[in-house]
Amino acid sequence: MRQICCPALVSMSIAAAALPATRQARYYAHPAVEDSHGVIAPWYRGGNGQLDHRVRVAAETLKRYPWSGREQAVASLPEFVFSGAWRIADDGTITIPPINDWANGDLGQRAAYVLSGLVDYYRYSGDPAALALITAQADALLDYCQTPPEHPWPLFLVSVPVRGRPYGRCDPHGFIQLDIVGEAGLALVRAAQLCGNERWMQAARHWADLLAEKRNRRPGVPPWPRYANPEDVSWEDRATGGVAFLLEFFDALIRDGYTGRENAIVEARQAGVAYLRDVLLPDWTGHDTWGRNYWDWPCPVQVENVTEFVARYLMEHPEEFAGWRTDARNILTLFLNRTSVAPGSGGDVYSGAWAYPESSACCGRSLWYGPMELAPVYMQYGALTGDEWAREMGRRQMILATYDAHDTGVVEDNIDGGAIVAGDWFKIAHPMALKHCVNAIAWMPELFAAPRENHIVRSTSVVSQVTYRKGLVRYRTVRPAGPRGGPLDRPEIDVLRLAFRPQRVAADAGELRERSDAAANGYVVRALPGGDYLVTVRHDGLAEVTVEGDDAQEELPAASLRRTGRWARAARTGPAGTPSEPDEYVSAEAQASIECQFDGTQIRVIGSASPEGGRADVYLDGRKQLAPIDTWCPAARSGHVIYYRSGLPAGPHTLRIVVRGDRNPLSQGNQVAIQAVQYASAPADPPFGEGGGPTGPQRLLFGYTGRNDMIDSKGHAWRPATEFVVRLGDAVDSVEAAWYTRPRQIVIEGTDDPELYRYGVHGREFWANLTVGPGTYYVRLKFAETRNIEPRLRAVTIAINGREVVRDLDIAATAAGLTRSETRPASPAPKWAGLCRAVDLVFNGVQPANGVICVAFRNTHGGEAIVQAIEIGAGDGGKGVAPVCLPP
Repeated sequence: MRQICCPALVSMSIAAAALPATRQARYYAHPAVEDSHGVIAPWYRGGNGQLDHRVRVAAETLKRYPWSGREQAVASLPEFVFSGAWRIADDGTITIPPINDWANGDLGQRAAYVLSGLVDYYRYSGDPAALALITAQADALLDYCQTPPEHPWPLFLVSVPVRGRPYGRCDPHGFIQLDIVGEAGLALVRAAQLCGNERWMQAARHWADLLAEKRNRRPGVPPWPRYANPEDVSWEDRATGGVAFLLEFFDALIRDGYTGRENAIVEARQAGVAYLRDVLLPDWTGHDTWGRNYWDWPCPVQVENVTEFVARYLMEHPEEFAGWRTDARNILTLFLNRTSVAPGSGGDVYSGAWAYPESSACCGRSLWYGPMELAPVYMQYGALTGDEWAREMGRRQMILATYDAHDTGVVEDNIDGGAIVAGDWFKIAHPMALKHCVNAIAWMPELFAAPRENHIVRSTSVVSQVTYRKGLVRYRTVRPAGPRGGPLDRPEIDVLRLAFRPQRVAADAGELRERSDAAANGYVVRALPGGDYLVTVRHDGLAEVTVEGDDAQEELPAASLRRTGRWARAARTGPAGTPSEPDEYVSAEAQASIECQFDGTQIRVIGSASPEGGRADVYLDGRKQLAPIDTWCPAARSGHVIYYRSGLPAGPHTLRIVVRGDRNPLSQGNQVAIQAVQYASAPADPPFGEGGGPTGPQRLLFGYTGRNDMIDSKGHAWRPATEFVVRLGDAVDSVEAAWYTRPRQIVIEGTDDPELYRYGVHGREFWANLTVGPGTYYVRLKFAETRNIEPRLRAVTIAINGREVVRDLDIAATAAGLTRSETRPASPAPKWAGLCRAVDLVFNGVQPANGVICVAFRNTHGGEAIVQAIEIGAGDGGKGVAPVCLPP
């Protein structure tokens, strides 16, 4: 006997095992903070904002990293150049544990993160320490990490040196993984453009030449294998989505004007694009289509690194990937479903934000660096499409991910607190975080760039020199030299967040005029709340950009500051047409100092870096700062930000800089050169996007693997359902194990849209997490029962935001319109009434919980629950069918 269930009368509770853990008192390193809607909010209250704070912590940790000694290493360089292992004490003291050959296999990825993160950090901050660290890392790659000239791949990066003495030269019998060569090569090209280093550029060109020369040209074979030396690797030589790393590498060289011998790099790029477009994208739900990347195992699962590079590549090349809008979205969100299968990870939504591990096979409750890597990609998607869902997904994930760090540089990546991965692997703890946080600021500067400051937040080119002065931002970009009119020819556009409205914008000494859009050379101004401005500058064919205006910050020349010890004065002048630079004061004397009192929340020290640069300690309000100033740079740079600190409590402060009289091992002198200090007050409570999220209809079709949305008879688009959690086990493929990817039944009765009911998802327990904005919604659930089995094994209990709304739903009986008085047939093999017939349940008056509508399904009798589709929307969804349930 079945009974009709009235949703208003069913139990108001659901077993704890059927609900995801949506809220915690603590996330990573800090107590949880939620906004008025219960959605994750920043823990950090400084006026510069949480992401700017995280950028500074990462950069300062890199700048104060221990250096190796010549007794241990082939050269004295920052330890992260040679080893990815580290330890950090609660007070911020960094020590480096010994490593074996195998543990050095992350070298290629580590170098890529260090180089790419610092290139973007320099643009954002104007800190010349970035150039010094880039030089140390890039030179070491070429000096110690390439194959010998007689190797089959001569002078090629040994990207995964799992053999050879650590701190020495890389053994060419280590793994030469090609996608990681592409990742490091891309970073090396950008570093060469920043520093003007021809040696690095020539090395990158040579690597690309070899990749182009040795690519597979046989039909049906991927253009590249995974390894240049598969004979030295103990698992199969299979490559998939890592081709995106090579494509970005090729693109960077082509835009720089290098197309290879007889255009071979262009041809290699075309082959890679064809492989991605024609082979990989049609198999977008394949378990390892977006895998085979992590260096230390076969990695036959979707991973965050490949997901990031592929989704971004599709977005940035729309003319070659016509379906980029759905493809990028599908691949990004598939990762949510894929990684959440691991029971030990608990990948899920926490206070409205998705948190998940690096893959379905690693690393427990370390749910931090996956979202930190992919959140900027969601933001980029939102910026390019105007999709509020994508913007909100990225915003929430990045706020939660940046709960990880302390001022000391300690990083807690366990979502419950403590370290899992970040305590052992430095590249993940800080270089990776630096790269992704600056990237997030680039795509959501109105929320995440520091308010009441001046920053170049995004550029289509590498910014090779930048000066931040009072009322002046002057910078140079690397002008593209590649072929015009092709797929890589794009406008040269920069985005700045400024504390002043520009009064003059010039490029190559010619005036640019203000415009309403960036369709032609000129600049666009958008006012932000609080007095800041977003300024978009288009300057095709022009490299030197100057932005001037009335800046509220104060600037004190070094001549006006209190000095002790011996300081020499050096007069300086700025480029023609710009204000003169303040006179410079230089000292190499130990304990010589400069002191400044200021009233504000932020301060910058403007000075010079040079081959003779030395080090100085910084004291703020009498407290010695963890990171000293190191003014060594391989090429002289003046008027740069050699130290900064934002987010200070409003009020009076004292800054004191004390010359140490020493240098790093690469420097030729001990001198410290200071020109000025800048300070200002910033708002104490920067915006972070509270109350965001989509309010329009969202339609999810479960089990559907089409790359394009399904369009129903009313013209509504249904996207593949990927934003759901089903716990299956480590490295289990959720698509294979839980999706009905093929039509269960061709004939579905009772609907004009049978395609919406032919697929589905199944499992003992699963739940969908739909990100929404504030409001009141309806939830429509679509079912079609195709399982001719015992009713209890197919009964479905449903909960919405933790409230049980239906218990033991009999889908078939509901579709058949049976009543409570009807009994089950006596036949030993009955054909249950209502099979293969569409039925919809509708629940109205649903309000988000912590910014999410969570719809959970389970079977409590040893069978499986199913659902075919979910639709949510604002307002009233009408009346659905009354559910018929099994008797208690």
